[in-house]
Amino acid sequence: MFMRTQEHLGTNCHSSPQRQVRRGNVLIFFCVCLITVLSIVALSLDGGALMQERQHAQAVADAAALSAAADMFDHYLNESGQDPNGTARQSAKTTAKANGYGDDGTLSKVTVHLPPISGPFAKRRGYVEVIVEYNQTRSFSNLFNSGPIPVRARAVAVGTTVAADVGILVLDPTSRSAFNSQGGGTSVVDGTPVVVNSTNAEGGVGGGGGSLTADEFIFAGGYTTNGGAQFIGPTYTNQPPMLDPLAWLPVPDPSTMTVQSTKKIQASSGFYDLKPGVYQGGINVTGTGSINLAPGIYYMDGGGFSFSGQGSLVGHGVMIYNAPGNGNSDGISVTGQGVVQLSGMTDGIYKGITFFQDRNSSVTGNIAGNSGLTEITGTFYFAGALLNITGNGGVVNLGSQYISWQLNLGGNGGIHIGWRPEYVAQKRAIHLVE
Repeated sequence: MFMRTQEHLGTNCHSSPQRQVRRGNVLIFFCVCLITVLSIVALSLDGGALMQERQHAQAVADAAALSAAADMFDHYLNESGQDPNGTARQSAKTTAKANGYGDDGTLSKVTVHLPPISGPFAKRRGYVEVIVEYNQTRSFSNLFNSGPIPVRARAVAVGTTVAADVGILVLDPTSRSAFNSQGGGTSVVDGTPVVVNSTNAEGGVGGGGGSLTADEFIFAGGYTTNGGAQFIGPTYTNQPPMLDPLAWLPVPDPSTMTVQSTKKIQASSGFYDLKPGVYQGGINVTGTGSINLAPGIYYMDGGGFSFSGQGSLVGHGVMIYNAPGNGNSDGISVTGQGVVQLSGMTDGIYKGITFFQDRNSSVTGNIAGNSGLTEITGTFYFAGALLNITGNGGVVNLGSQYISWQLNLGGNGGIHIGWRPEYVAQKRAIHLVE
């Protein structure tokens, strides 16, 4: 018995140091794991906060860039996409400050470049680049490093005008035959769609055996054709309507213009050189009367603008604005048999517009042309009225874009609507590009 006890005790004495070694290894392993776990927790917490601030910074940069772009657009008429008074720059910084980036140079910094100095839109007028920087305070990651973590975001926005990308836009939302294409001619709209906003099942009507070709026909409702008439091009029905791209456009202010005439100009013979300004009572040219319009805006203060007869009508870089007034039925009518050469404004917010009638006026507009004698480019804008377009003879170049409440195309000649971005009205463009 004694011997067994000794052996037993000897065995116990031999195993005790191994258990102590194992306990020491576990402690070391536990400490290493604890440090690793704490590191992961620290990185997760700071990483999450950093990601959240990065998203916030990008949102602030986007908002600040859009704010500056909107300001540039509001002053586009006088400043042409520049910022000589610094209002766009200040708008960007005010927006950034309202969203937590006060531009104190320590916690945050906001840099505005007009125009951008980097990227694909560098040095382009009408664009703005905003860079926001923020020093994110560390929390648990201070265990491994010190100092703030920099966060940076960048955005580029545009605040300018671009060509309204539609050849024909009919705004009437409900009427049958809001768009009516009749006659035997072959008409073409270049490089852009025809859009009819009427939800009527027959919002568009074609008849008379003629055809109209366009890149696309987009009907909010439907259409019908008869008598061999055709709409040639991909055609879509039951589509969302298009908003008036020129709804933002202010009307010309006659108080800023020179009054050129205090009574209606009646020209039945002879040649007249006219200058931009206000024409009280309008302009009426008949017989062999001819007029030449110098570049600028012609404001018809009642009386309308009418040209007929065998004389000539020539004006490049002009816009004829018609304000019929209360109870005045005089509209815009160009139906002469002589030479007609007109083109729209070449710059400013009215760039590309040749005819612009008061949106609240329902007075019908009438534009007719003759092959070889008529050459008109630009936008015909009659947002509240019916517009009648008639082509006679061969192919007639009658404008570059029609935007009207309702539209009738007619005549036996072909009508060429030559849409080009440099020829048509400009729509508002305020959006992010980077």
